Amino acid sequence: MPRNTEKDMIEESRRRERILAAGLQLFSTHGIENVAMNTVAKAADVGPTTLFKYYQTKERLVVAISAAAWSKVWRESVAQIGAEDFSRLSAFEMIRRYTDCIIAIYQHQPALLRFSGDYKTFICRQQAQPEELQEHLEPLRAIQAMFHTAFMRAQVDHSIRTDIPEDVLFTAVAIGMLATAERYAQGIVWAGGERPEHLRELRATQEMILLWCAAKRS
Repeated sequence: MPRNTEKDMIEESRRRERILAAGLQLFSTHGIENVAMNTVAKAADVGPTTLFKYYQTKERLVVAISAAAWSKVWRESVAQIGAEDFSRLSAFEMIRRYTDCIIAIYQHQPALLRFSGDYKTFICRQQAQPEELQEHLEPLRAIQAMFHTAFMRAQVDHSIRTDIPEDVLFTAVAIGMLATAERYAQGIVWAGGERPEHLRELRATQEMILLWCAAKRS
């Protein structure tokens, strides 16, 4: 009997989804360095051979997890705004929407932020080459494109400052806000006493960032 190619592709997609979901949960809870690939395979209900067939190394697995998770978050965020509404936002409103998105992730998907913070440390230790990170960089390019649009829109609406280079704006706002949220989600920011939740501090960070990037009024 000939194989059902479509059915095989669907099953393979499901296996990959289980692997990525299991890896995200385990890595965000225990740390990437502390979880063996065989542990991920067991949690995903696949054999180790199957896991290594799809992801030959832990590095490839964590890159795939990062790419899939952030792509999904970005698609959902853009869908919530809507393409038509997005085109009507001022440059400042676009920046605010981004920072709101990071806060929403902190509130509802802290595991992703814990993984994301650990991911950067892991990738640096592995000394991954740029070509090995292309899959992960795709969602980042989408965010960079949004900031480019905001920067160009600001040339017209003057709602955010344009006296700084575009790459500085992106690094200070996009990377700065995300890195702060990651640190709070990981619980490694000292804020005076045991506080399991740092939403107030994160919102204060948001307001400082927005105040910094807003155009100065004469």
